[in-house]
Order: sequence, then structure tokens, then C-alpha cells
Amino acid sequence: MTYRCLTPFILLFCATPALAEPEREEAPRPIDEREEAPWDHLELSMGFLSGGRSYLKTPFNRAGAPSPTLSPELYAPFQHAPFDNVLANGLRYDVRLVVSYVRLTVGLDLPFASYSPTEANTRQIINGVERQVTLDSLGFRDLRFGIGGEYPIGPIAPFVDVMGAVHWVNARVAVDGQATDFDANSFGFSVRAGARVHVRKWFFATASGEVGLIGDVRWAAELSVGFAIL
Repeated sequence: MTYRCLTPFILLFCATPALAEPEREEAPRPIDEREEAPWDHLELSMGFLSGGRSYLKTPFNRAGAPSPTLSPELYAPFQHAPFDNVLANGLRYDVRLVVSYVRLTVGLDLPFASYSPTEANTRQIINGVERQVTLDSLGFRDLRFGIGGEYPIGPIAPFVDVMGAVHWVNARVAVDGQATDFDANSFGFSVRAGARVHVRKWFFATASGEVGLIGDVRWAAELSVGFAIL
């Protein structure tokens, strides 16, 4: 009789661990279950870059000053040539990981401004007075990050990337002979499309075009070569 009375408690005690243990959910299956695909690789590339940039909306600041706000007199030179359309030519370095058609890019641009002496020396009306404005120097550097996709067709791989870039700009502008140093930091987005052609399994050439969405870059074109580590 005693054992019969204890039977429900014994069954409850044995079932408690099963009830307490949460039900385990299976992890979602990946789209591509292969550990490695034929097109998976790491890229190292170097190339030439050319493009147009606009700095009309760039938040310039006096170099070393804590506030990004400039007086109308100091900001006026940035509303004219060549800041409205600067031609930039230089070098581009990229490191890229390609896994299952997905591209992850980190790169560095080292462009140099190209403008004529006429654009660098202008007469501008500032606060109702005609002043001589001279652009002594203009330099910029970009740190770029990209997420995109590609689809290889034989030795050719068309691709599209959404690029985000951190821009560093510095300029020296003289008004009536009095020079002032300025700098600015900004972030922008662009879309890049092109194709990679594998001359060898480990050596390739790339050509692409880029259109700016937000930020300093208006457009850009690139021609580069690189190595694929398979």
C-alpha cells in the first residue's frame, strides 16, 4: 500500500528533468552548405583611380579648431571653383574576401587634386568686397569599406558593391595673401559596378565605374590588377 501511494511521486520525480530541460531548436541551415566553393578567395589589388568630387557641402573647419562652424567670410571660398568640381587622380589599394558570391572589401584611396591656375587664383565677392582668393594646396585620403556581390561566368566575374568611405580633406586657402589651413572629416556612400577578368587562376585585372550617392564623391573610374589567393 505504501509503494502504491509513492508511485505518483516517483513518476513525477523522474519526469522533472525532462520537463525542466528546454527544447533545443535546430540552427538554421545555411544557403550554401559547402565548406569551400571554387570561387572563394582572398584578393589583393592595386590600381589607378580617377574621378570627380564636390566639396560645397563639406563641413570644413580651421585646422586644430574645436568648432566646425566657419564665419561666412571664411567659408565663402569653398563655394567656388575648384571646390565645386575637383578632378582627383591617384592610387587605390584593396583587400577583398569573396565567399559564396558575397564580397567584403577594405581599401585605401590616395588621390591627388588636379586644378588649373585659373581655378586656384580667383577674384571673389566676400561680404560685399572683391577679394583675391588663392588655393595653395588641397589634399584628401579615403578609407573605404564595401559589401557587394558577384557572379562568375567563366573567367569573368561581374560585380556590384555598395561602398562606404571615410574622407579626410585638408586645404590651405589665402584671402588677400593671408593663408588659413582648413580640414574636414566626412562619410559618404557610393555604388560601384564592374567586372574582374582572370588572366591566370591567381592573377586578374579589374575595371569599374562608381557613382556617388552621399558625400564628396560624384563619380569615379578604376583600372587595377591583383592577385587571388585561392
